[in-house]
Amino acid sequence: MGFFSNKITTDKITETLIKFFETSYGSLVVGLKESFKNEAESSINEEQDKELMVVAMFAVTKAVLVAFGDTQKTKDILGKLQHDAFKTYFKEDEERKQFGELLWKRAGEYSQVLTADNKDLDIQFGQIFCTHYFGKDEDESHLAMMTFVGQSFLNTMVETKKFLDEVSSKYDIV
Repeated sequence: MGFFSNKITTDKITETLIKFFETSYGSLVVGLKESFKNEAESSINEEQDKELMVVAMFAVTKAVLVAFGDTQKTKDILGKLQHDAFKTYFKEDEERKQFGELLWKRAGEYSQVLTADNKDLDIQFGQIFCTHYFGKDEDESHLAMMTFVGQSFLNTMVETKKFLDEVSSKYDIV
């Protein structure tokens, strides 16, 4: 790849997508801790942390799937993205495998509300999240949290998709 090359590698795109994931994940953690700063719920346990990671990873993953469809580019990008991110956050192979299973399980649940005509997508997404995060059926007592998580997911997904569209319009991805 030369200085004035019109090509970009999937590895280079993946490096940026990892930053999108980490930024989204970090903002979710900070945002939730801030919303509960005077409550006992302000600490985030390991299982809750994984639920936050899932939201951030699914937002980036969904953007890649929408941008590139079922292609080898998608497989290359998502394979490296998940390998690198999982390895950073989970030291043991079994932990990485379990998180991957959790991610795809939740992706199936979240995908049910991701329809173009769903006007309550952010709240419904957040409701699914809160049900898992608190380990009980959500009773809408965390409406602000539902909206925050749903909007965070949508924002990350949309901005990631815009980035991928911009890269695709200017570079040949190899």
